[in-house]
Amino acid sequence: MKRLLLAVAGAALAANGASPGDISSGRFETKLSPEQRIQQAINRLTFGARPGEYEDVRRIGVEKWIEIQLHPERIAENPVLETRLRPLETLRLDGAAILKDYFPQFAPGMMRLPRMNELLNNEQMRKVYSGTAEERRAAILSLTPEKRRQVLSMVPDNVVEGLPDLQKERVEARKQQQDERQMEMRRLRPPLSDLLSPKQTEIALRGTAEQQATLFASLDAGKLERVAAALPPNALAGRPDLRRLGMMERNPQQVVLGDLREAKLYRAIYSNRQLEEVLADFWFNHFNVFEGKGQPDRALLASYERDAIRPHVLGKFKDLLLAVARHPAMLYYLDNWESMAPDVFEVGPFAPGPFGGPQFLSRQAHGINENFGRELLELHTLGVNGGYTQQDVIAVARCFTGWTIRQPNQKPEFVYASFMHDTGEKTVLGHKVPAGGQESDGLEVIDILAHHPSTARFISTELARRFVADAPPPALVDHMVRTFLKTDGDLRAVMETMFTSREFFSVGAFQAKIKSPLEMVVSAARALDADTLDAFMLAQDVSEMGEPLYEKEAPTGYKDTAAAWLSTANVMARIRFADQLANQKVPGVRVDFSRFSGKDAAEEAREILGRDPTPQTSAAIEKGVKQMQSNGGVVYCRDCQAPALVANLVISSPDFQRR
Repeated sequence: MKRLLLAVAGAALAANGASPGDISSGRFETKLSPEQRIQQAINRLTFGARPGEYEDVRRIGVEKWIEIQLHPERIAENPVLETRLRPLETLRLDGAAILKDYFPQFAPGMMRLPRMNELLNNEQMRKVYSGTAEERRAAILSLTPEKRRQVLSMVPDNVVEGLPDLQKERVEARKQQQDERQMEMRRLRPPLSDLLSPKQTEIALRGTAEQQATLFASLDAGKLERVAAALPPNALAGRPDLRRLGMMERNPQQVVLGDLREAKLYRAIYSNRQLEEVLADFWFNHFNVFEGKGQPDRALLASYERDAIRPHVLGKFKDLLLAVARHPAMLYYLDNWESMAPDVFEVGPFAPGPFGGPQFLSRQAHGINENFGRELLELHTLGVNGGYTQQDVIAVARCFTGWTIRQPNQKPEFVYASFMHDTGEKTVLGHKVPAGGQESDGLEVIDILAHHPSTARFISTELARRFVADAPPPALVDHMVRTFLKTDGDLRAVMETMFTSREFFSVGAFQAKIKSPLEMVVSAARALDADTLDAFMLAQDVSEMGEPLYEKEAPTGYKDTAAAWLSTANVMARIRFADQLANQKVPGVRVDFSRFSGKDAAEEAREILGRDPTPQTSAAIEKGVKQMQSNGGVVYCRDCQAPALVANLVISSPDFQRR
């Protein structure tokens, strides 16, 4: 069966109709039928249709439905979404609260080892680290046995060089310290074998949902917490309450990232404001921030998406650009927080306290950092061919010196530090920025870039690539550029221009895009009306297809073209996911196939796709069902059409992979 699925998917993904972005033969001049217009609107403005959505659009009318999606504030939100998001409390916290509660300096309950300056006074410290062999030996032997053991376990090799008796004692001290740490860790994080019997362990790891529920209900609260911490997260997929409890006990940072990933999936699956969710994903990729950059960014991502991205996805581009440029997540990711005028060597008015003292002072000599200035021009506004030079990059970087972060590891928030700023005259894209400016220099750059024709073209092209075709038609981009410039970068107006264009509703755009892994997973869950109680494993599936959420290291974000997602490994991962989902093997996700009862394979395929399947997909479905029946497989309905198998074949097909 897997061979059949691979043959169907692999052979037809690139062969079904024109290649993505084909602009030949006037395909963008040829209109779609009324039914195809509905399919096109849903496929591009949402993460995929839910049951009944095609009927809703037919009833409302395509134009009216698009207008409503362009005004998400008019759409009542799905109450199920609020239920799913409620336990994910880090989504509502600021960076300081997350750092305090989810990034502890020490593991809860862990015994803190004393620092060397707590064991030795200044004179003893001098002798131990800088004295002669006799002074070192005398200083160490003068300590109590317990202090001596602790000091010897921490000192470097050179301290006991030439002192064989202390060398031997140091080996023993380190071994004892290691043994104590292991015992302490076992006390704090006992393995399952210390908590459960062999039979209970087997149930906890591989038992049915009912068996696990019975076992967990029999444990007191303290033991349940320790068991949850000892179990791997995958073993608790489908039990988000226990998985979260275990992560909080084992590694609270995992909770923060888990909340982000699960929230993205819940919103994409359940939100009635679908265009807003599609745009939130688009703009996060456009202004990408990598969670692995460091602790501040991991703690700030929730705020970044919530406060800098989401409020502006249908507003003015300048407001979005400014919100991103000022957010500490971006300032940290692209290193602008430590960029300063090259002649700054003295402590400024914000140091040492708010900036964390020595850590900040040690970075003062770094001078100007060009990372943010370069990506602001190349990726965020003008584009690589937008007409800027290396001198413009340097000038922009100088304008943004002093845009920094107060206490990045404690209370990360934007602050302008005037003592870091380069107050000299700059020239940005031919515009003179006078000497003596302060924070206003950066604000002037934002204004220049937001109104630049190259920005209008670059942003319009990116949007057209996401919503129309991999190689969008130049005439459409030109039309969007005019709207951008005429409306002062009003993104809603630009989107409306695109959605009402002939190119958007053309044969050239229809089914011309390949779904990203996120779109693939979410659209499958929506098409099957899957009840998603836990999105943890869905996030894993997205990752296995090549798009680990919030983990794109490069500032480019994830690509939005077919070439990025059509490797053999990615196609195989999609097929595996379709099989797992259709056969109820994704923990925390359940599909009710009863709605397909009494329907033949063609009807089911039509309902999942929202249209008739292609002849290739129809042939594959017919062959798969016949194989199942002739091989004596399990039959899921009285009409012997096996809804789960049909769903598997449809979701694996190129028909479903395209949008």
